[in-house]
Amino acid sequence: MLASHDLNRSVEFYRSLGLRTFRDPGPDDVLIELEMRGGTHLVLVLDPGSKTQGRGAPFDLMVDDLEKTHASMRERGIEVSPVERPEGDHAFFTFHDPDDSVVTVNDSHVEGVV
Repeated sequence: MLASHDLNRSVEFYRSLGLRTFRDPGPDDVLIELEMRGGTHLVLVLDPGSKTQGRGAPFDLMVDDLEKTHASMRERGIEVSPVERPEGDHAFFTFHDPDDSVVTVNDSHVEGVV
């Protein structure tokens, strides 16, 4: 679950990353559920007074091609951190969503595995 100051803006942002909504948000909605790959759900909750600025989101995203995703997000004007490659762990980068929550994007480690 993630608090949002503006559900429509947040929904459009996460849709642009490839998540899908189960229904379009209406004017009276206070929460919207989005689906990530693998059936995991992100619930956005309207909370105009939330204090999420600069805090880590309670989830991360995992992608097959980290470099391509990083470049694509940067090309779309999303400010992304440099890719970090800790030894023995997932390579990752971060970005800030419209409510300034910090979201981590990890590589999947399974590319090419049968």
